[in-house]
Amino acid sequence: MKISKISIKQFRGFNDIEFHLGNQLTVIAGQNGTQKTTLLGMLSQPFSITDKDHSLYGEKPLCGGNFKSAFSDKFKLSESFDTAGTHEWTLHFDTDSTPDFTVESIKRSDSPIIRFWKKGDKSKGSGYFQMPVIYLSLSRLFPIGEDDSLKSSNDVELTDDEFEFYKKWHDKILIITDGQIESANYLASKQKNTLGANTSVYDWKMNSAGQDNIGKILLAILSFKRLKDKDGYTGGILAIDELDATLYPGSQLELMKALRRFSSKYDIQIIFTTHSLTILKEAYELSSNEKIKGQVNVVYLEKLDNKIIPNEDLQFDSINNRLQVITSEDTTPSKIDVYCEDEEARIFTKALLKNKRNKKLKYVDVSLGCGNLKELSRKKVPSFSYPESLIILDGDADLKGVNAKNILLLPGGTRPENILATYLYELSDSDEIWKEFDCDYTKQFVFKDIKYHEIIEDRDKAKQWFKNQKRYWGRGSTRLINKWKENNPEVEAFLEEFDKLILEYEKQLGITLG
Repeated sequence: MKISKISIKQFRGFNDIEFHLGNQLTVIAGQNGTQKTTLLGMLSQPFSITDKDHSLYGEKPLCGGNFKSAFSDKFKLSESFDTAGTHEWTLHFDTDSTPDFTVESIKRSDSPIIRFWKKGDKSKGSGYFQMPVIYLSLSRLFPIGEDDSLKSSNDVELTDDEFEFYKKWHDKILIITDGQIESANYLASKQKNTLGANTSVYDWKMNSAGQDNIGKILLAILSFKRLKDKDGYTGGILAIDELDATLYPGSQLELMKALRRFSSKYDIQIIFTTHSLTILKEAYELSSNEKIKGQVNVVYLEKLDNKIIPNEDLQFDSINNRLQVITSEDTTPSKIDVYCEDEEARIFTKALLKNKRNKKLKYVDVSLGCGNLKELSRKKVPSFSYPESLIILDGDADLKGVNAKNILLLPGGTRPENILATYLYELSDSDEIWKEFDCDYTKQFVFKDIKYHEIIEDRDKAKQWFKNQKRYWGRGSTRLINKWKENNPEVEAFLEEFDKLILEYEKQLGITLG
């Protein structure tokens, strides 16, 4: 069971807004002061296991505390502005059998500070939705070296399987290839509960802040892993404030992959805040992938006229620009990098597309060949993947086994050299076209040094022939290519496919090319 949507009637800067959550990951972003942590608290506040008859009652997470989102971790309430009756929000769930859960602020009998409770039901124990939650606040990042009370503890013992889980994912997320973990200490203090790694060259007291952060997150995951095997577990919520803190970009991406895996395997809905452009770009690409639609959602919070507005539809470039307070003109390239197999293909492509379409493109002057370009695209190497670039291959390229959105085939069914050689070879000797090139330009001259059959059979000779002849075909060989493409349905189909794909690039990038 997962939260499908939150509706906020009123809560500080939020007024009559709603947005959807990913059933695996929800990424909350925004500038400072846009109440990201407040929102994270609202999403996690209603959950706990307080019913003594619940099969999970009394279970404790390995990362300390209870399966409850502690009020003090999230909210610093103002006696002046946070008054009873000025807060109300509703969580909606993805199963028809689960009713909406609405929370409101009410007075405490013994304090001027309000409390949050289920609307319309003040009975004992009714204030919480019975589902486990773990909230990892920024306090988890308190430095090991500054925590004088932090000590190794026997309060929690990992099984052999859990220790192997920790070792595997600690090294995978932090991309550590040496210094294998020999043991792990469970560390506890008033400030934190975490795991410390010991190797043959360092112990837990020398762990980095990144190792400490990952240790805490993995303890939370292991907590849900334990619950998964127990009766009565129908899923859980993991909320993490500033997920990216202490981690470099490579580790941030590995953590994203790991969290998606954990979410699926252990039925955890993971919600976190971040300022990381690396994470936001990855999350945006996942949210835009139709094959996994609904698994990941990115919500950008923005302050407009002192109100906080959530936006689920921003392109990544707009998120990037708004976080950096710049415009698209400052950062976004107005052209797409284009890779062709060789120089002949670049000349042929430019002539087919003409100036208006070519203004949207930046042809990269490198000849990588068909096989290399297909492999780079297939392996999703960033510079050769959609929407980073467009790959245009010769018409005879075999795309079997290649499922890439950024590859187009040239019309003609073969190499540009062969296409043009065949066109000239099949022209009548008396065709008026010959005179348009040069008064002495004839079929005999064209195939004097390199015969037509040699061009068709030998690619090296075809390239040499093209190089020798192109000087007669006009600037960019357009005089000849324009003749070949006249009334050619293959060319029309290619241009139509190109235009359609460029529109998808512009939509994906959130810009107008050219």
